[in-house]
Amino acid sequence: MDKWLANNTAAKIIALAVALILWAMVHVDTDTPTITRSSQGDHTTIANVGIEPYGFDQDKYVLKTVSPKQVNVNVSGQVSQLTSLPSSSEYQVKMDLSNIEKPGQYTVPLKFDPPPGVSLLSIEPSKVTITVEEKVTKSFDAVVLTTGVPAEGFTKLDPIFEEGNTVQVTLPESEMEQVQKIQGEISVEGSNGDVAGRIKLVAYSQNGKVLDDAVIEPSSLRVQIPISSSDNVSSKTLPLNISYSGDLPDGMIVSDVQASAQKVTLYGSSEVLDQLSSFPPVTLNLDRVTAEGETTYTESLSPPEGIDRIVPASVNYKVTIVPYQKKTIADIPITLAGLANGSEATITNPQSGKMDITIVGASSLLDQVTADDIRLTADLTGLKAGAQDVKLKVDLPNYIRIEDNTSPTIKVQITGGESETGTQPPEENNPEVNPSSGTDTPSNGGNTETGNEPDSGSGSNSGSGSTPSDPPSSTDPPAQNGSDTETPGTEEEPSDTPSEGSTDNGQGQNPPGQSEGTNPDDNKPDSGTGTDTGGEAATP
Repeated sequence: MDKWLANNTAAKIIALAVALILWAMVHVDTDTPTITRSSQGDHTTIANVGIEPYGFDQDKYVLKTVSPKQVNVNVSGQVSQLTSLPSSSEYQVKMDLSNIEKPGQYTVPLKFDPPPGVSLLSIEPSKVTITVEEKVTKSFDAVVLTTGVPAEGFTKLDPIFEEGNTVQVTLPESEMEQVQKIQGEISVEGSNGDVAGRIKLVAYSQNGKVLDDAVIEPSSLRVQIPISSSDNVSSKTLPLNISYSGDLPDGMIVSDVQASAQKVTLYGSSEVLDQLSSFPPVTLNLDRVTAEGETTYTESLSPPEGIDRIVPASVNYKVTIVPYQKKTIADIPITLAGLANGSEATITNPQSGKMDITIVGASSLLDQVTADDIRLTADLTGLKAGAQDVKLKVDLPNYIRIEDNTSPTIKVQITGGESETGTQPPEENNPEVNPSSGTDTPSNGGNTETGNEPDSGSGSNSGSGSTPSDPPSSTDPPAQNGSDTETPGTEEEPSDTPSEGSTDNGQGQNPPGQSEGTNPDDNKPDSGTGTDTGGEAATP
């Protein structure tokens, strides 16, 4: 033994072990409460006590900072009681945050419940400063990072998110602006066929740091990486729009449309793909709806000519139909647009320049609509000086339309410019709009175009007084009683003349208040003869 201790290597090992023990005693668990006793014997100080918040709405707010994080607690009691105190780790100071109703900085008093037979003398400090931030949620399009390389002679193509790639990210407001991307990874190393799997999503900041506090919903997505043996195969992703045909039952309206996919990915030669700017919309036949409730459509997708394959090959749609209600929104301001230079215009009826509008829609949606959600616009383009009757363009939220599909009309007095008192716009620029012929079955909202523009024939109308509507994010809602009311945004060669009933937000997806409705009229000039399946229809 003595010989072993005399060994230089053994001595070094022992010295290192002692150093590690001393370091651990100093550095490990320094935040754990430790009990120290005063010299009188009846006082005890519990140091580094943790602070526990309660009554805090953690779904809405985040406790960003607490300063200080630990406090000291002074207690008194009989010596026998103090010496038999429970483990110091069981001591906890609490702070009540139930009264916090908005983000900001607060000074909060602390509370401490001593064990039986022990009295609280003081908490040092007795208050702490906290910072509360509101959590915010924002939508992001997730991306996938492929690692590795396919087998020799094979090429990976653009990834396909089988359930869509839009996710919701929740973070404290100050951290949300740091989010640069939401990403998952999948390996294609050595693959000679399609690779599929579910990837876990991670939020990254602009400097590549992982944002651990980010709550991502859904937290993972199923993705497919096509592997091709042809060097000339490319892919292109296009928005998937919806058109409608048929009539809804009387008194019914669409309140929601959910699609299993909002985009399609086409695979083929780059020469063919370069010529495609849109994909023909899927047509849902509303004649299949017999009563309120949900109707599910499964629609097969066919690749265009020259395209090898399309993903997904079919899409499921769930359309919710409910009875509609009515609501009158008062004092909506009227905006004048398109007035010629040097001219002035005054609204003579209504003289207030405001109008009451009665709208219809699902009761749950109507409850949310205010005057700020509706825009009334009078297009004065081409009108001469004098008294003019002008039909209004009505911009409405999703799944909402004006009662009876009837276009409101105002009287405008135009002065200055070329005088031609009382002259109405040419007939082709101010077609008469006929109200619904019989059944009062509203469509699901969107903007009702009632201006002085002819119909360019972007869709086939049945003349039944229907107004197309916009499903959220990826669809244009159906006309209530119209047939084949087309979702714009997919016309390959858009007409030069704006079409009533057409919408265009760049991808055929109309945000609330930016869709265009129609008041069909068989007598309108029509530049088309069939259902529109092409790209960007101009919105008047």
